[in-house]
Parts: sequence; C-alpha cells; structure tokens
Amino acid sequence: GTHVPQLLLSPLMSPQGPEPSLLSPESSRPQSPQPNNPCPVGLQVPQPHTIRHSLNMDNGMHQVFWHVDALKLKGQERQTVSPSFELPFEGQVSFRLVLVPKPNPDGKGGASFKKANGVGSVHLKCEAAKGLVNFFVSISNGRPDFNREPRGPVKHNFAELSTCGLRKGEEMWDFTKAVDKETQTFAVCLEISSLVT
Repeated sequence: GTHVPQLLLSPLMSPQGPEPSLLSPESSRPQSPQPNNPCPVGLQVPQPHTIRHSLNMDNGMHQVFWHVDALKLKGQERQTVSPSFELPFEGQVSFRLVLVPKPNPDGKGGASFKKANGVGSVHLKCEAAKGLVNFFVSISNGRPDFNREPRGPVKHNFAELSTCGLRKGEEMWDFTKAVDKETQTFAVCLEISSLVT
C-alpha cells in the first residue's frame, strides 16, 4: 500500500518541477515582441508618474526628472504632486515636486490646469522641513535632445518654509510646450544641491 502514494506523488510532483521551467520560456516568448515595438521610446521616456534620479559628478548636483502624464494638464485638479524621492542631504531627506496651475486672472473659483491652459508653476516640498538648498527648475519632453532652459538658482532654507518655488516673474511654465506627442508625457527637471558646509 505504501508504494501507491509514492507513485501518485511522484507524477504529481514531477510535472510541477518541469512545468514552470517549460512555461517561463514560452510565456516570455509571446510577450517579448509586444514590448519590443515601443522599446526605443520606452528607453528614453519612462512611464508617467515616475521619478528618475541621477548625480552630476561634475557639479555635484542631484538631477531629478519627474515624468508627468499630459492628461493632467487638461484636468480639474488644483495641484499635481510627484511621488516622494529621497536625497542624501543631512541624512536621507524626502522631497516632492508639486505643480500648481496659474491662478485665475479674476480670482474667482478654484484654479485648474484646464482653466490655465496647461500653464503653472513648480514647487519643491521638503517633508523634513529643514535643510539649506540651491536648486534650478526646467521642463522637458523627457528626451536627451530637448533644449531645457533651467531657471534659478534659488537658495532656500526649508526650516523657514517647507515649500519653495521659483522667484516671482519667472515661476510660470507653459507645460504644454514640453509634451512629447508620442508618449503624451512631459518631464519636470529639478537640479539641486545641499548648501550645508
């Protein structure tokens, strides 16, 4: 009687062993042609609502690209907030980028990107509410060949105010000018360094 369960068990177990290994090449085979088509674009332009962070070794500035869905520019939201990202200033400090639509000229009703035709400002919010930084802001379609025109630098102490934008007169951007038609995204670029000596 003891041999029967063993015989039953071994055929049950053995298909489980090879099956995943047989499945994985097959299941990955039909899937791989699909991502291949948008692949060149995918390499350059990540998904919307993602953060890409790098460090410029030449000037020691951290570069943060936030990719935003262009549909946000047609929406009714009063602000659009990026995912949180950490920078190594006085320990790991969390930041977010916030897009705020241009206020209505008549001051009536809530502002939205739809009403502002995609024009608005970029603000940097520090979740630790401390630290002295120096930063530039620019917008881009997320591709390396886009002519970004950084504005700044802005020096700010987050201990005084947890959110900071560009100076008055240069804080408004027409985000629609940076929308990539193929991917329907645009990118906000922050270049920032800590001023702590």
